[in-house]
Amino acid sequence: MIQLDRLTKRYGDVVAVQDLTLTVKAGELLVLLGGSGSGKTTTLKMINRLIEPNAGSVRLNGTDISSLP
Repeated sequence: MIQLDRLTKRYGDVVAVQDLTLTVKAGELLVLLGGSGSGKTTTLKMINRLIEPNAGSVRLNGTDISSLP
């Protein structure tokens, strides 16, 4: 299960993702759909830790991924 809790990413004054909260249960399929610049890629990069969020958390099966190597 992947849980996003109030995930936020800012680049200076630009807010790319703001307070995103969602849960994807094991076996579920999630589609992020939106226009250019809506934060889809930024969200995915925060989930796989290519970039760090400014606020909020990402949990994988209940474990905050910031604590994982």
